[in-house]
Amino acid sequence: MSSWFRIRLLVLPLVSAACAAAPGDDVVAVFSRAARGAPLRYVAIGGSITEASGPGWIGDWLRDAFPESRVAAINSGMSGTGSSLGVFRLERDVLAHQPDLVAIEYCVNDGGLPDEDAARYLESMIVRLKSAPHPPAIVILEAAARTGVNLSRHRRVARHHDLLEVDFQAAVNAKLAAENLPWSALFGDDVHPKRAGHAFYAEVFRDALAPLARRAREDRPGTPAAPPALPAPLGSKPLLLDARLVPLHVRRESSGDWRHEPAPNTPWGRHFQGLLVAERPGAGLQIPFRGTAAGVFFALKKGEGSFLLNVDGRVPMPVFANTRDGFSSVVVENDLPPGEHVLNVVLPREASADPDFKTDGPVRLGYLLVAGETLAPRDAADRVDPARTAREGAFDADTLARLNFETIPARGWEWTGPFPVSALPDGNVPADAISAITVPFLPALERAPHAEHAGLDWKPVSAATAGGRVDFRAESGSSAPAVVYARRTWASPRACAALLWAEADYYAHLWLNGERVLALEGPHRLPVIRPVRLRAGENALLLKLGAGSAGFSARLRVATHE
Repeated sequence: MSSWFRIRLLVLPLVSAACAAAPGDDVVAVFSRAARGAPLRYVAIGGSITEASGPGWIGDWLRDAFPESRVAAINSGMSGTGSSLGVFRLERDVLAHQPDLVAIEYCVNDGGLPDEDAARYLESMIVRLKSAPHPPAIVILEAAARTGVNLSRHRRVARHHDLLEVDFQAAVNAKLAAENLPWSALFGDDVHPKRAGHAFYAEVFRDALAPLARRAREDRPGTPAAPPALPAPLGSKPLLLDARLVPLHVRRESSGDWRHEPAPNTPWGRHFQGLLVAERPGAGLQIPFRGTAAGVFFALKKGEGSFLLNVDGRVPMPVFANTRDGFSSVVVENDLPPGEHVLNVVLPREASADPDFKTDGPVRLGYLLVAGETLAPRDAADRVDPARTAREGAFDADTLARLNFETIPARGWEWTGPFPVSALPDGNVPADAISAITVPFLPALERAPHAEHAGLDWKPVSAATAGGRVDFRAESGSSAPAVVYARRTWASPRACAALLWAEADYYAHLWLNGERVLALEGPHRLPVIRPVRLRAGENALLLKLGAGSAGFSARLRVATHE
């Protein structure tokens, strides 16, 4: 047994001893059946770390440990994905294999999710697996990252359900320290193991399972115990227990804009049954569904198009399908009122010469993501909220097709700062500006963001970037975590409703004519669209931007819709 695991065993029994069911008890039950000759089907689901793990790290070990059993090891890893897609893949890529043992690895790729979503998606997967006719044992794998990974959300869920955790981060840290090795000895980048790293992960995983395999052989088999009752969910929102992927097909009402194509003959094409493709600017697709959550899984290809996505005429979400080759997904709504809804997908009508904002070109959709049908009556009467429509506007497919987002040029901004996060009142120096974005470094400016303020050193943006993006790291000449303020005016020929499109790396507050219209104080999807009202003539914008771990830039666009 490796030294790191001996240390871990000294820490965890105090936690598990107080529980009615100890972490790993479900694994022992599976191993006991396998030792008596029952089949053992193992499925590993996760991101690219899992995808590159061969037979889920332990497939060969399971065969050696249980020669009496017919062992099948299925690797359902999918690169670049987290639990926000995993919860929808569970039916197709895990439950369909009738698993006896499931490993879930999403800590790294869930890093950009808000805490509530990361916990909710993982707990949804766990409860659904444990509610299957033959509930599998579950192991939560906590992969390592060079700068550490936020384990707290997944760990809280795992311990709430008395599941075995394998802490790769602690094991890696212990090994590198004990053997005085650099990170590069095991990893090719910040998170992806090299061959030696995967071999070490496999060793750590085996060390965690080996005592459970011995228990399974030593314990005298008796009457199988009934599975323990599931605890109450941790969160207040309903779990997504019927989430699934629904293949998209050509619809008669799509007016010939959309056609079906086979899945691409590429390594990632296996994730699709086929593709629904359109390329005409303004092409729209309406997808009715019943449930509480919806999104799409789509193909990516450089140089192609983008689309706008919404449900029931809500404020749209822009989705770029041209950032790289491969695939991606987006959940546009996950807390809809239970009932009938309509998902709109629209290719923008206006083409753009900005290569970062390419709107014309093919869009390739693979699946509808849908959940919550079991909670939803067959009733569409309440799917449109009149109060929300009055406040935000209504964006049906025709309205979405007419939107023309105009980029606010980089030149014209003035900025002041940077204010280093070391200036926080408590004297702490955090890794980035998340804890500084709410600190008013210039209180008078934030109280009256539309007023003129004497004595501030406003500097014009000097390095205007293509596509309207302002890089304040280049402007300031410093990569230290910091906050800046920036201001400018934007002219509108008339008073009207508009959509403000904001991109920020990573934390930002934005005021329009003295009213704060945007507050990004944690992980967020990029870009973000907010409904606003413009006044005739000059409109004053004030941006407060906090540097993240790798970015310190922003870009704004505006589209009117009245």
